[in-house]
Amino acid sequence: MKHYGEWLVQEIQEPVHLLVFPEMFNCGFSPNVREDAEAHNGESIYFLYMTANQFQCDVVATLPIVHGNKIYNRLVWLTRDRILGYYDKHHLFMGEEEFFTPGEKKVIINTLGYKFLPLTCFDVRFPEWSRNTIENGHFQYDGLLYTANFPSPRENELVTLAQARAIENQAYVMVVNRVGVDGYQRRYAGGTSIINPHGKIEAQASPNKEEVLIHVCDFDPIQHLREQFPVSRFW
Repeated sequence: MKHYGEWLVQEIQEPVHLLVFPEMFNCGFSPNVREDAEAHNGESIYFLYMTANQFQCDVVATLPIVHGNKIYNRLVWLTRDRILGYYDKHHLFMGEEEFFTPGEKKVIINTLGYKFLPLTCFDVRFPEWSRNTIENGHFQYDGLLYTANFPSPRENELVTLAQARAIENQAYVMVVNRVGVDGYQRRYAGGTSIINPHGKIEAQASPNKEEVLIHVCDFDPIQHLREQFPVSRFW
């Protein structure tokens, strides 16, 4: 995490509202998941709070969290002084069930003037899990966020699936994928992307390079799109 701290100071030279790390940001997928798992008062959560205060923004990260005798692949969304909510990965990838307990519920995060649904990696392949339902005449969320560890051979699938989720849910989709090599010697090329409700990629990180992708999302046209093309009436 020392690397993150030093690197972010160099890369972020302007105000940001939301800073998102990839899945398993603090340790990657490794054979040592049980040793790497932390409690909510562990070193990694402390680092996320410090980062939120340093950059005066919300911070999202996914990491192995131990609770009782169970370990969860947990996405945590926090501000400078509290955790707004957390999501335990529901669709565990092949082999993950050896270490992790699947989560059973989703969470909507209401922050920065909008509503977000945070999900994790393999969840992107299950459209029913991200269905943007209508409640009291309003869509459940405006932005869909995935933290991910999609290896290089399936990077294109990740972005294509994320585009589909944006179109069908009429929402922005932000997918943050890792780069490098994990503990199982799997390679990751990135593909971090920000996709608008029409499925168009508005910003994308460079392949095989660790970088901060900064982009301003314009949420204002979403309501107009939903009114002019109300696909939700068929759900």
